[in-house]
Amino acid sequence: MRAAVCREIGQIAIEDLDEPTPGDGEIKLRVVATGVCRTDLSIFQGHLPVPRPIVLGHEGVGVVEAVGPGVTRFAPGDSVVCSIIAGCGECFQCRRQSSALCENVTFYTGKMLDGTTRLSKGDEEIYSLSFQASFAEKAIVPERSAVRVRSDAPLHKLAGLACGVSTGLGAAMVRDPVEAGASVVVIGTGGVGLSVLMGAKLRGAARLIAVDRLPAKLEKARAMGLATETIDASTEDVVATVQSLTGGRGADHAFDAVGAPGTLEQAIDAVRPGGHVVLIGLASNEGGVALASGALLRQKTVTGTMGGSIEPRRHIPEFVDLFLAGRLDLAGLMDRAYRLEEIGQALDDLERGRVTRGVIRFDD
Repeated sequence: MRAAVCREIGQIAIEDLDEPTPGDGEIKLRVVATGVCRTDLSIFQGHLPVPRPIVLGHEGVGVVEAVGPGVTRFAPGDSVVCSIIAGCGECFQCRRQSSALCENVTFYTGKMLDGTTRLSKGDEEIYSLSFQASFAEKAIVPERSAVRVRSDAPLHKLAGLACGVSTGLGAAMVRDPVEAGASVVVIGTGGVGLSVLMGAKLRGAARLIAVDRLPAKLEKARAMGLATETIDASTEDVVATVQSLTGGRGADHAFDAVGAPGTLEQAIDAVRPGGHVVLIGLASNEGGVALASGALLRQKTVTGTMGGSIEPRRHIPEFVDLFLAGRLDLAGLMDRAYRLEEIGQALDDLERGRVTRGVIRFDD
């Protein structure tokens, strides 16, 4: 099978790998499409440590070709959306319906849940990103990190639900459900930020304030009808502008989809007393957050989310139903489709801000 293999930082190339076989509790997918996410870009650039050679890709959708021993939820022909959340179903967190915080799953090992690999090229071991490696024609995925969806759903439009889109929707609909009539500010209007705005709008938010440093991203938020106001953070004082737009009170909810130095502090300062702040993005592990005690005394709630805090087998089918009912514009989030051979271009376009979200399609 063909796959995009990253052997060195900043290098990726199409190679022919051996046909993989699913192990116990795993399924084999014919990949229909996969999103190109900033996590893929970060690993490609060396910002996240992983073993190499590795096949990236963690927003895959596809059709089941085969199932391994012990698989009970899937059969050949099923339509599947993969998920970055692979809860064990048995630990303390999973029993509390917090699969994103599973105590028994470790990310970025390059191996499957049993500690072994599935991809190879002759005698050479090839690693997989996030138990999936969907920058390839075929993918081996644990049953518990895959979700069966309706067969009438166009799979290539659902790729973002595997990671970024579900993260944004979940932040505004699951982790910190936005109330009807609320005011919401979202810092960072890439694919995740736009998904937050989409979820907040679906929940009935009255004021949607999009913040970014790139005018093109703010324009996309406006064009999709996801922003009632926009703030150019490169030229405007974000907190002062939010205060002005909300009558001096501050927003009810703020979501930081960037996680750069200073953005979480902006979000905290931009909400009213008693308001809610959710950290979604993390641009750098360096440094900390200057959290003033007064913010807590004014009863501001500051929290975070992993993967939108969703339960994949419950929420992803719900998101698909909303999409097919015309209530979620998932297709509008995708700017461009690429062939697998164009993976280098896709990563470069994402880095340079030419696209908000791209998707690699195998069905054209």
